[in-house]
Parts: sequence; C-alpha cells; structure tokens
Amino acid sequence: MNFTTIKMRLFHYQIAIELLTIYLKVAAVFGNEKAKKSIEGKEKWQKDLSNLSSEKKTFWIHCASHGEAIMANELVRKILNEKNNQVVMSFFSPSGYDNYSFEDANFHKFHLPFDKKRKAKKIVDFINPRILIFVKYDLWLNLINECHKKNIPSIVFSSKFRKSHWYFNIFGTSAKKVLQTMNLILTADHLSKELLKENGFSNVKFSGDTRFDSLNEVKSNLVLDIRLPCIILGSSWEKEESITAEIIKAIDNVHWIIAPHEIKEKEILRTKKLFGNNAELYSKIDLKKPIPKVLIIDQIGILANLYNYSDIAFVGGGFSGKLHNILEAASKGNFLLFGPNIKNYPEADLMLKEKIAKVIRNSKEMKNAIVDLLENKDTLEKKKRKAIQIIKENKGATEIVWNEIQKMI
Repeated sequence: MNFTTIKMRLFHYQIAIELLTIYLKVAAVFGNEKAKKSIEGKEKWQKDLSNLSSEKKTFWIHCASHGEAIMANELVRKILNEKNNQVVMSFFSPSGYDNYSFEDANFHKFHLPFDKKRKAKKIVDFINPRILIFVKYDLWLNLINECHKKNIPSIVFSSKFRKSHWYFNIFGTSAKKVLQTMNLILTADHLSKELLKENGFSNVKFSGDTRFDSLNEVKSNLVLDIRLPCIILGSSWEKEESITAEIIKAIDNVHWIIAPHEIKEKEILRTKKLFGNNAELYSKIDLKKPIPKVLIIDQIGILANLYNYSDIAFVGGGFSGKLHNILEAASKGNFLLFGPNIKNYPEADLMLKEKIAKVIRNSKEMKNAIVDLLENKDTLEKKKRKAIQIIKENKGATEIVWNEIQKMI
C-alpha cells in the first residue's frame, strides 16, 4: 500500500483528530482548565524547543503523560550518557509535561500539537530526529507516516495490544498498515506479540515492561511516624473508598492511608466526609507526631514514597478496568489488593499467580483478606519480600530496547 492510499484510507482517523481538536477548544472556552492548558501548551511547542541544537543527534521520545515518561527514565539516561546526544520528549497530556523533569541540559520537552498532516510534517522537519520512539501507546499515525517518508526509523516499546483495539476492526485497516511500516514494535507481554503476528505484523518482538526498570529509583525524603500495620489505598476511586469505609471500624490497630486518584477540593471533601472524624488531611497534620487512624493525601507526587510505609496496598482502578500501577506498590514490598476488572493487565495476572495479590469484589472479601494477612504476620512478611523479588527478576527491558535502537541509528 503506497502513501497516497494510506492517506486516503486514514479518513476516519483524520476526522477523529478534528473532532478532538474542536472538543478541547470548546471545553477550554467554557472554563475547563485541563483543556485550556492543553491548547495553550500546544501553541508554544516551538518556543519549548528553542534551545534544541542542530549539531547533536536527536532522539525523539513521545509519551502520553507522566507515567509513560517515568517508563522511559532509564532509556533517557542511556541516551544522554553518550556524547553528542540530545533527547526531545513530547507529551499529549499537560499534566505529563508539567510534572515530569529530567535534569540535563540536553533534555528538552514540549506539548505535542494535534496530529494533523501539515503540522506533523512541520514538527518532524523542525526536530529532524534520528529516531522517533513511542512509549507504550499514543501512536500518532501522521507522525509515523511522515517519519517513514523521510526514512526516519520509528519504534514503540512496552506496548500492549488487545483484540478489542480499533486497529483490528474494519475502521482500523489503514491504521494497521501504518503501524506495519514502523521499524519495530516491542511488546510488554507475549499475548500482544502473538496477537500482532496473527494480524500480519512481522515487525514485532517481545521485550518486557520497562516499568520494572524504573522502580525504586527515587530516594524518598518523606518521613511519617507510623507505629502500626499500615494499609494504603493507592490512586483510589469511589468504589475502593466506599468498600474500605464499610470495614474500617471493624479492623483495629491499623493505620489507613487514602491516596485518591483525584485531589480536587470537591473530591477530597467527599472522601473526608466518607471516612468521618477519624480522618485527617495530610496538609493539616503535624509530621512530627504519629499519623491519625485515617490519613487522606491531598498532595500529588508522593504516592510512590507512601508505599514505603504500607504493608498492604489496595490499588485503584480495578473496578473500572483502568488499574493503576501495581508494580510501584509491589516494588516497595506491599501485598496487593485490586478489583476484578483486570483482563488487560498481565502484571496483575503475574502477581496473582505468584500469590502476592488478591482480587477484591466487595467489603466482605476485603475484610477477610486483611484480617487473614494481619493475623499471620510471618506469612505477610514472606509475601512482601517475594513481591520485591518478583520486581527484581523482571527488570532488563530497557537494555533490550536500547540495543534495538542502536541497531537502527
């Protein structure tokens, strides 16, 4: 299939991009702060890249948001360890752009504009990358096309594909053809690799998940006085919080940390009301004193550090099918609990298989699981150590990714 044919058949994709553009612009006009920041950021992409050097080899890494950028930490480090290299990292999410930083003069970041054909050509010409690297997903088809036309290699790593993805239905035929022009698709799991091969992809290899490599990197300055076993709700939604609120009075001599996914004032007040008089906000406590029975976190960016203090982590998103990062909790030695909707998360299957996790469907199951773990302290400690060991055993994906990139440049 030639470029003209691909362009014609990407009609549905181009329409979707136009609709997304209109939606965000309208939302910005009506006061949506995230949409406003997104639009403003996308308009200043050239300013963000004003210090880019034309004399250095440019590695362009695209991330949807902050989590994907963390997955690329080790890769960025490897690239910048070599002389005359620079990294350009693009973000679609404004929160990713705002919250991620890498302290190096040869690291640059910018908001990626909407993936329109003319804009894609302009950006690729401006950056002139040696390679375009996608982290996990957020595969922008016009960018891939443009790089392919200019013989710029493209790669995605730690990717996951499922039969339900639109690439594999009638509307995704031309999109699938674009992905088949990429130099390499590195998958996080074997299931994705086999699915792609069944659908005619020859440019696919298994590499593993680079999230394992980025764990335990950040040294914590957070100090909490915790004198009892501790259970944390990590990036919790309403469902996890309501289940926990039903059992919290029935379990004595335990500290609870609630770290909500959303920390807007309205959501924090709702959470505090749910847990009653025993709950206090992190921003209001004296850190020199023991924490209250229920501590509600109203600050972003400290969840990974909080996992250092907990024994059991009830990780959010397992009821909606959008499970948060369980590897982060496991790497700090937590036994894992999560909701049942985890079919797209092979790491959850791994933890269940290793018996360092349990699926929770209701408050009764949660209570039974916690009581059983707390009454068998030796067993809990063994499972916590095993969780850390599992993380260590699965490291190494970044090395595979870097080796493949070096073959292309």
